[in-house]
Amino acid sequence: MANTSLTRRQILLASAAGGLLATEQLNYAAIARAKRAPKAAHGVFAHGVAAGYPHPTSTTLWTRVTELSHRATVELEVARDRHFRHVVHRAQELVDPALDYTVHARVGRLRPDDEYFYRFATKSSHSRIGRFKTLPPPHSKQALRIGFFSCQSYEAGYYTAHAALAKEEDLDLVLCLGDYIYEHHYYEGPPGRLDTTGVNKDGDVQSLAEYRQKYRFYQTDPNLQALHANHAFVAIWDDHEVEDNYAGKGPDSKPTPPGFENNGVYPRRVPFAQRRQNGYDAFFEALPRIRLKGRQRNRTYGTIRLNGLADLFITDQRQYRSPQACDDATLAPCPAEDDPKRTLLGAAQKKWFKRAVATSDAKWKLWASEVMIMSLDSSIGQHANPDQWDGYAAERKEIFETFRRKHVKNLVGLTGDIHTFAAGNLTTNGNITGKPVGTELVGGSVTSFGLPEETGIPAAALDALRKAGDKHILYADFERHGYCVLQVKPKELTAQFKSPDTIAAPTSPVRTIGRFRVKSGTPKLEVL
Repeated sequence: MANTSLTRRQILLASAAGGLLATEQLNYAAIARAKRAPKAAHGVFAHGVAAGYPHPTSTTLWTRVTELSHRATVELEVARDRHFRHVVHRAQELVDPALDYTVHARVGRLRPDDEYFYRFATKSSHSRIGRFKTLPPPHSKQALRIGFFSCQSYEAGYYTAHAALAKEEDLDLVLCLGDYIYEHHYYEGPPGRLDTTGVNKDGDVQSLAEYRQKYRFYQTDPNLQALHANHAFVAIWDDHEVEDNYAGKGPDSKPTPPGFENNGVYPRRVPFAQRRQNGYDAFFEALPRIRLKGRQRNRTYGTIRLNGLADLFITDQRQYRSPQACDDATLAPCPAEDDPKRTLLGAAQKKWFKRAVATSDAKWKLWASEVMIMSLDSSIGQHANPDQWDGYAAERKEIFETFRRKHVKNLVGLTGDIHTFAAGNLTTNGNITGKPVGTELVGGSVTSFGLPEETGIPAAALDALRKAGDKHILYADFERHGYCVLQVKPKELTAQFKSPDTIAAPTSPVRTIGRFRVKSGTPKLEVL
């Protein structure tokens, strides 16, 4: 099995089994260039290693090589043991300056549901050793374990939750639901977490070089590196990978002083369209996935077939959306939210999503959603936040009514964005008066400040509002930070919310703060 690469036939087989993985096309030109480039004599692997977008027989392996000044190659080894006595793949991989000296290697001919180790090397140095698991066979019904998190502002706190998530045992996948970086300064956290990226050293990034610097800065964190080195990783973007609350081809719809970003603090140094593309380019470079070509080069949505028990549907809820209604004003009546012409997914993605979920033969349909699907109301039917699915209520109802007509069972939303742990039930109109369609687990931010800190409203008051207007939300914690771990079984899905005692210190105990269960065939969440 040494010196192997994916064949065109394997790509077609992946297409039949994996949906999103099928779109991860090989760059044959890069392979040819790698054969002509010299092996790097030196270089530093200062940003760790990562594995991503796993498949039963393949995965994408990533690293970044610094202190190089030209195109070169590094050696990649994949083995069945940590000591590399049983190497199953060895190849020279291109390190391209045009991609910020990153490597994205799609490795195939692996065994399903198996553990592998990998490392990169120049002539004089090795990267750290990474580990990943391949997915089970496509029709397997064995149980799955999945971790997810979102909103990891570096400045807001230490990555103590990442350290615990890195140590979680037997995870098939870790999913980041957006806000892997923050494009400028938002939070006054611990003194040791200052972000001085950007040309003005104030954390604000707008050019491609600055976005690259931001990812490099985040990826020096040892706990984030440990997370990447221990589990297969899938990331989707939300807004802060580009700009806070941007929508489609434009910035946030709220009024902004001319010449400034949407917060009115930082001058706009780069036109928005170029800034958006800069953010997208840096995202694809800095994470372990193979980018598409041509008109599809910015596409992130698709399906990952986890096994016969679960499909993971990944949606892009930023790139194709209509501007937020009513100037993105919170806690204000907004009839435009019910306009059927408004879209969060865009026509092509919505058509794909409705069909993909409705035709899935997997028992569990897991929906990776950047923004909250359940309504967040100040009173029943009075939505508080137009930037989430509430601001696109007609499209939400259209999608969920389709799922009801198609008899979709076991839909579970996995959600980030709102910096609050929450769990509850999905209905056709988002709140308790609608018809049931599934359940939702909203992970708290891993570090970014929560609603009490950002709004000045005490957590007890926010919880009182929830109990009055959001009876479909059965659990909420507005103060803690952390992640969620799912266990997916044939008869039930269980979940745990986990949180460190503090993110203000480099180390902290991590505890389970919530436990939940969804029984197969019943769109109702139980708080355990």
